[in-house]
Amino acid sequence: MFSTKQMRRKANLWGWIFATPTVIGICAFTFYPIIYSLILSFTNYRSLPTDPMDFIGFKNYEWIFTESAFFKGLALSLEFTLITTVIQTVLGFFMAYMLYRMIPAMQGVYRVILYLPNILPAAVVSVMWTFIYEPNYGLLDTLLGLFNIDAPNWLGDPAWKMPSIIIVNTWKHVGLTMIIYFVAMNAIDKQIIESAQIDGASSWGILFRIILPVTWYTTRINVLLSMIGGLKSFDLFYLLFKDDPAMRVVGLYIFNTAYGSYVYCRASAMALLLAAIISVLSLFANKLLSKGEQV
Repeated sequence: MFSTKQMRRKANLWGWIFATPTVIGICAFTFYPIIYSLILSFTNYRSLPTDPMDFIGFKNYEWIFTESAFFKGLALSLEFTLITTVIQTVLGFFMAYMLYRMIPAMQGVYRVILYLPNILPAAVVSVMWTFIYEPNYGLLDTLLGLFNIDAPNWLGDPAWKMPSIIIVNTWKHVGLTMIIYFVAMNAIDKQIIESAQIDGASSWGILFRIILPVTWYTTRINVLLSMIGGLKSFDLFYLLFKDDPAMRVVGLYIFNTAYGSYVYCRASAMALLLAAIISVLSLFANKLLSKGEQV
């Protein structure tokens, strides 16, 4: 007979055995790249194995603060992140509420339709929206032409570049925000909603006095996901504005430094600095939103 202590020890052993592949994967694909990037950021290494890899201290970080366009790209990323986070969170909430109010038979259909853009590859999305934004012959210009409205050059006019990519990003990612809200709304006890309706509460009253406060924790999650995703944005900007300096967000600037100028050491330093900035902003946003939840 095995004692309780022996059984627990055996269970722990099997737990570690089954967790080993995951631990190895995390170490190989997460911790090792981070540590190696940290080492590179303090060297003069460029790209080739034959290039020198000498320790130069904080010179790469000094370059970021004095000579690089890192903070210009960061400002553009922050602008994009702020606008997309607000639009995506508000729109996702109301889309989820409309889905929540539908009959169950229709919910499944619309969940698939509205979530579908989120699983499409960025390359597919960029090609599709390039045709939609095509001047004179694109779908959007054709629709506006029916109302005698002159459409702008969506991807060429400096005034419309940022709104255009915000529309694309929102169309692609708002489905995830909606699904997260929808799950949270379905977790609300139906008796609470029914009691409010019996007491004469209107649909708007239930929405803003019950559903919104109860799902506030979900709002924190969605805001953080949107904010982190916005600050890391790269793929859509690369595919739609690859050669446009005016739309070079910080992620695209880091990419060009690494694979355009082939200066890995500086790209590593910028990537680590960006990760630190995202961490600080995420902690600040989480703390700020948690106060609203307590209220």
